[in-house]
Amino acid sequence: MYRLIGDNHALDGLPYSAQVFLRALDGVRERLAVTVGVPNVELRALSRVAEESRIDATVLVRELDLSVDAATGVVNALVDRGLLVELPADGEGPALELTPAGHALMERVYLDFQGSINTAADSLDEDRRFDFNSALLKMARKLDEKA
Repeated sequence: MYRLIGDNHALDGLPYSAQVFLRALDGVRERLAVTVGVPNVELRALSRVAEESRIDATVLVRELDLSVDAATGVVNALVDRGLLVELPADGEGPALELTPAGHALMERVYLDFQGSINTAADSLDEDRRFDFNSALLKMARKLDEKA
């Protein structure tokens, strides 16, 4: 339920817990970015490329929600660090892939992220974890349908 208390906008119930959960996930990503030594926006870019194996640079620009110049700066920084490689165009722009160093960094990040989530879910038994995982995926799919 939404409510206004003075100047504060507040949510209750599931929307509130989802909002708090998302903030916590952002905090984990921030910590991981510091741990591996890349800015958060670069880690977001690497994560997106890692999910797809290869991604069109223009798609990545749209998904990072940055200006073309800012996103180009992010991509160039990752290429200069040897974490991404630009390949000939697949679609509108060049394709991007992780380098071996990029794969190694993402493996470290994903294992740490998985450990953080597993530790947070320690209080859930296997059935509740399965139900929670299933519910999150169903909700995500429903939200994606409306986007």
